[in-house]
Order: sequence, then C-alpha cells, then structure tokens
Amino acid sequence: MASLLKNFIHGNDTRVINKVPPPIFQSWKRCRGLNVNHEQLFQDDILQSNRLNELLDSSELLIRTAKPILQHIFSLLHTGKYQIMLSNNDGYILETLGDPSFVNKTEKFFLTPGVNWRENLKGTNGIGTVLIEQTPLAIPGWTHYSLPVSFLDCWASPISSSDGNLIGVLNISGEAGATHKHVMEITTLGAAMIEQSLAIAEMQARFNLSKRDLDALGKTFINSLVPVDKGDSIKTDQQNFFVPISFNQTAGCETQWRGRSPKTHSILDIAMRATRTDSTVLIQGESGTGKEIIARTIHNSSTRKEKPFVTLNCAAIPPNLVESELFGYTGGAFTGAKQSGQPGKFELASSGTIFLDEIGDMPFPVQASLLRVLQQKEVYRIGDNKRRVMDARVIAATNQDLCQMVNQGKFRLDLYYRLKVIFIEIPPLRERIEDIWDLAPYFVEKLCKKFGLPRMDISPELFHHLVNNQWPGNVRQLENCIENMIALSTGTSTLTIANLPIEYTTKFQCSIPSFEDQISHQSAQLEKKLIIQALKDVNGNIAAAARKLGIGRTTLYRKMNKLDIVFP
Repeated sequence: MASLLKNFIHGNDTRVINKVPPPIFQSWKRCRGLNVNHEQLFQDDILQSNRLNELLDSSELLIRTAKPILQHIFSLLHTGKYQIMLSNNDGYILETLGDPSFVNKTEKFFLTPGVNWRENLKGTNGIGTVLIEQTPLAIPGWTHYSLPVSFLDCWASPISSSDGNLIGVLNISGEAGATHKHVMEITTLGAAMIEQSLAIAEMQARFNLSKRDLDALGKTFINSLVPVDKGDSIKTDQQNFFVPISFNQTAGCETQWRGRSPKTHSILDIAMRATRTDSTVLIQGESGTGKEIIARTIHNSSTRKEKPFVTLNCAAIPPNLVESELFGYTGGAFTGAKQSGQPGKFELASSGTIFLDEIGDMPFPVQASLLRVLQQKEVYRIGDNKRRVMDARVIAATNQDLCQMVNQGKFRLDLYYRLKVIFIEIPPLRERIEDIWDLAPYFVEKLCKKFGLPRMDISPELFHHLVNNQWPGNVRQLENCIENMIALSTGTSTLTIANLPIEYTTKFQCSIPSFEDQISHQSAQLEKKLIIQALKDVNGNIAAAARKLGIGRTTLYRKMNKLDIVFP
C-alpha cells in the first residue's frame, strides 16, 4: 500500500484516486500542494515551557473534563500498545496517556504536549487532518504523508462545544499492522463523552451563576420588605426563600411543563398555536413524557378553559365497555346497565375537551364509531335513537406508532388522519436532558409542599448524577425518584447523592445500553458507512468494492444483507 503514496507524490493520481479513501486523498493533495516534506519530520512549532503552561491554563476546562475519560479509554485498551492524545483546535497536543514503552518510542517523533500537529506542518495525520475534515477518521500507518510516523495507525474524532464550534481532537495511536478491534468506535464515543461532560459542566456553571444571582435578588427583596403596621414585623426564613423560575411561562397558562431545551420550546410553541382553533390534536410520545400535561396546557389556554376537561384511558377500560364509556347508554340497554342510564364522556365534555389517552389501545370495532362521531359531530347513547350534538374538542394521545399500526391493520387509516390534524411529538427525556435543570427543582418544591416539609436544595453533585442518567421511564420516573428521596429524607435541607434510591447509585438501569453495546452498534454503523462509500467510489461494482475493502465478494454480499444495504 505504501507504493500508492509514492505514485501519488510522483503525480500518478489516476492510479491512486479509487484506492484511497476520499478524505485521505484530499489530504495528500493538500500536503503535496504545500510541499510538505515526505521523508522527514521537522521540529516545527514546539512551545517553550512558559507558553505551554499558558496554553494548558487556558485549556484547563477541556483538559480537566477529558482526563477521566482518557483514563477510561486507556483501561479499555490495556491489552495493546496505544497512546491517547488530546489536542486543541489549533493542533497543539494538550494531554497524552499511554503504554509507557510505546510512549517512549512516540516521544522521539514529537508526540508530546506543546507540539503542533497541523496538517501543513506534519502532513496527513489524525489530529491535523481531522481539524480540516471535521469528521472522525481512521489514518492507517501507510496513509501518513510523513514517512517517519508510518509506524502508527491512528484514529481521531473532533470534539465540539455545546454551540457546535470545534474545540479539539481526540486521537488514539497504535502500532501499525497490529490487530485493532473497535478502536474507531471507542474514539468517536470517547469524543462524544467529552462533549457531553463539557455540556454538563457548562450547565452546572450556569446553574451556579443563576443561583448566585437569585440569592442576591432574594436578599435585596427581603431587605426591601417594610412592616405593614408600626410595631409589626415580617418574619422571613431567608434560607428557605425561593423564587420559582419558569422558562416556558405562557400568558394565561400556569402550566406544569418545565424545561429549557429547544425541543421543549418547540413543543410549547405548537401547543400554544393549537389553542387558536378547535382542531383535533394527536400527541405521541413514550410513557411518562407528559402527554396529558400538554393536553391540559392546550385546554387551559383555549377559550374552553372554563369548561370540563374529561379524560378516558382507552387501555384501562375493558373492550366491551369502551363504547358505553364514550357514548353513554340508556336504562336497561344491556345487562348490568343502570336503570337511569348514564351519559358518556363526550356528553360530559360538552363545550370543553375530551382527552382520549392511549388511543392506540382502542378496540378496532369502536374506532369506526369514534370516526362517525368525529365526522358527524353527534352522539347516540347505546340503546337510544336520540341525537345529541357533540361539542367537545378531541385531543388523543398514544405511546405507540399509529402509522405502523395502520400498516399492520390494527388502526383505521381514516381515523388516524382525522385525529392527526395537529400533531405533537414529545421526545423522551434522554433527548432533552437539559430540562432536568428545571424539572428537578420544580418537583422538589411541589413534593416538599405535599409532605409539609421546608423547601430543599439540590447539591451540584446530585444534579450531575441526575443529568447523567438516561431515564427510560422519562419525566414520571424522575418525579418518582425525587419523591422517594424527599419522602425518606431525615431533617436535611439539601438533597445529595446519599439520598438517591439504591438502584440509582449503581450503574443506573439495566435497560440502558452498556459501553460495549454502544461500541458494537457504532461498529456496525461505521462498517455500513464504509461499505456504502466503497460502493459509491466504484459505481456499485461489487467485485471492485470487495477488493477496495480487502474482503471477498461473498463476504461483502453477506455484510450488505446483514446491514440492510441496498445498492443499485
């Protein structure tokens, strides 16, 4: 393979272009255009100790956040000779960690803190090339433009800040030619972990700043209080003073929904716009995400807010009783019916809102009756011919994929479109994890009032623990966790990790994918990406793609089938 680079350096591009990954080929072209030395590695741009110390000080947050993750990665790579490196966005190495004997070897080639590894200085390499391409890359030894470091296989992934700006690179280097399993996946996951930890650190810093400002505001407010009558005094427990902050307060709606994430803002924006009409609404989301709260928010912000909000859980009613619950019945309509009859939910919700929860569990025969009510705007009680006008807004919710149920013949297509006039999808809590910074204090305040306890604070360590959980049970699980902590607390004014239920102090929930599971998934996705790219490079020629990937055609066909790759 080394002959490919020699051919390229001598201008034989056509012999190379289809045999080298596109990012590597583009990097070679840049290096050749800049006259980067192919034979030697020069001591370019190496910081003196004073400038290095300044750089390390200015990068303190990135280094401090990344260090434990680098150590975790190294523990996963203990069976081989590897060096892990962290650089900033200028290409300077900030931190290294690795097998001692291997590091002694690499230090001779300037793989140490303070050395700049930009591509224009050191040729094609993990740090420099990823800074330009801004995508995870594998750099096999023979693809390094500078021959002295061709003894290294490298894997590198960019690290971005919460606002999307590139701030550094995570690079792992190992012995070229050795067997390396999952190193690319470990690199990309490691970079993602650093990004997540940085985001959490930023949120915690903002939280501490907001708390400081809030405390100052509280003191100002307390000092400004004036007794109403001469001689009277106002007693205020400053330690328990609390000003609730809502990031999503909407005029006319004291909603229970809390959160600062863009997805939460989008959900509430749609909900508020939905209040302008009486159109039916379909809310979809996992159990515990807050579907009923959004339904009540829409009702309480609409012109129907003074009228009833009636709920029916379609999954909690026996199938043979759903129709009678929805439409009501006359006396003696069926065995066990009340002699006086009974109005249905639609009648009870007249001029208000009816919330049909778990609509996906509604029996198929009843779906036709519901569709007829929605179309004709009228209700007939079971056993009665009297027409009753239906004047209730319908909001339905489900934790199932109704579109998939339609394809399976389990849900009526016409009813699906009748309900889905306005569609609101609520993402799981793990996809809007920053909402916990608002949800947790809200639940603490709410539950302290419920139990008649003074309001409690939440320690930064506990906040860090909460936002690192995946919460498969979503907001409901978070609230239950906090209720457990408060209910079992004993005279504390601040909740800490020590108050967590035992299942949250171990490795969270068993349903959360392990690091190894994530690596396996990432490995499959990367393999799929590489195969598709190889097929594109050779215009779908299976034999050529197999040669490019270094596998047989039969193996390629098997992998394409396993990974659901369809290529013309």
